Amino acid sequence: MPNIWPFHKKPKPVPEAVNDLTLVNADGSTANFPQYWKRNTLVIDLSGASGAGNVTARLREQTTWPVRVALRVRPGSVQQVEIQGEERNLLPVSPDGVDPIDLQLAPSVYTAKTAAIYISWGPMPVFAEAAPTPEPGFVSPTVVPQTDPAPPAPPPATQTTPDGPAASASDIIPPAEAAPAQPSPPPGS
Repeated sequence: MPNIWPFHKKPKPVPEAVNDLTLVNADGSTANFPQYWKRNTLVIDLSGASGAGNVTARLREQTTWPVRVALRVRPGSVQQVEIQGEERNLLPVSPDGVDPIDLQLAPSVYTAKTAAIYISWGPMPVFAEAAPTPEPGFVSPTVVPQTDPAPPAPPPATQTTPDGPAASASDIIPPAEAAPAQPSPPPGS
């Protein structure tokens, strides 16, 4: 009886599944992700994906890339989606909500000559909250050296002679201690 009322709403038609792109898993097997047209956008439905994974989207023979491509994901099932084609895009996925989200690919990700688009999904990378503390004794090359309050190390050991330590070329003799040079005796004396 309610179906005959003039103000009765008809249920929305279920989108018709298409196979415009060939989807391939990393091991070379065919991926089973549905594809739908939503106006002029080809939607690849990844709402059943969770955790981490990847898939490759390739064109079928004698076809061209759609004007727009979108990926449908479910919030909370993945944290980010990475797309690599002519350029690399990272798309974060909001953890809030229950309805699937359509992530539109940037038009610069693929061109008419692009052979394939590589799509991967997984957790968001975790970055360090704070810089690690340097090890003791480590001095960064960007830090100006500071003077050490400790006394300088003793000079290396020198050879000794019966008269005392042997003089070296690097010894500095004050002028007061320098002995005048003895004239050498003439030859033959």
